[in-house]
Amino acid sequence: MRELQNCEGPISGEHLISESVIKVLRGEGDFTVSGLPWQEADEEKRLAPANLTANCLCRRHNSALTPLDSAAGLFFSSLRDCMEMEDAPTPFLFSGHDIERWLLKTLKAMAVSGNLARGRVRLPGVFARDVDVIKLLDHSDKWPSAAGLYFIMPTGARFINHPRFRLQPWFDDAQEEIVGLWASFYGLEFVMMIAAPNVTASPGLKQWLYRPGSIEMSIGKSRRLIELSWQDGMPHAPVKFVFEQSVNR
Repeated sequence: MRELQNCEGPISGEHLISESVIKVLRGEGDFTVSGLPWQEADEEKRLAPANLTANCLCRRHNSALTPLDSAAGLFFSSLRDCMEMEDAPTPFLFSGHDIERWLLKTLKAMAVSGNLARGRVRLPGVFARDVDVIKLLDHSDKWPSAAGLYFIMPTGARFINHPRFRLQPWFDDAQEEIVGLWASFYGLEFVMMIAAPNVTASPGLKQWLYRPGSIEMSIGKSRRLIELSWQDGMPHAPVKFVFEQSVNR
């Protein structure tokens, strides 16, 4: 954010994953991480939220982005409640643009802190040259056409409701620049494109659901609903899934 030339205060510790989200995922238990460059393959390590931080934002910009952290925390807690509460909670409404921008903020923090990795191999943190991260964070209406959040699970896919958040950078064809993010939360899989994708050259994109309008869950006779609002003038189809059975964790 330094190019804005309005930084104030010292560089402050920024949670790589928002503390509000960590609190939701950990519940009453521990919070564990894996896949960081300093970890062995398949190693999980318990961490306190304060230990998953990096000094990458000044105090002013850290504070300015706090609303995105709050939105993500409420979104994750809503998913948890819809999937786990015995009685259906009141329907929720969120700005889909806030969720996109929080994912972008998280991806950028992981990149600049050098914490993107596959196995123990550190991945490059260079974003595509035509991606203006600051503009995308500041203006939800400035995202390129077809950029944004896609739900990528095919019809009939099954998943297990694990309180986990997983992410992996999405690279260009040359595997050198970041153009998006693969993310999974509570078993639901998404891809967020931050560079304008070539839909013609990427036939798989046509099978994905662009900016879902809602997430609808049926558990017995109970229906749970999370609505996502989008200010882009386009129709937005829902994601629907049905609870099948409990499994041992």
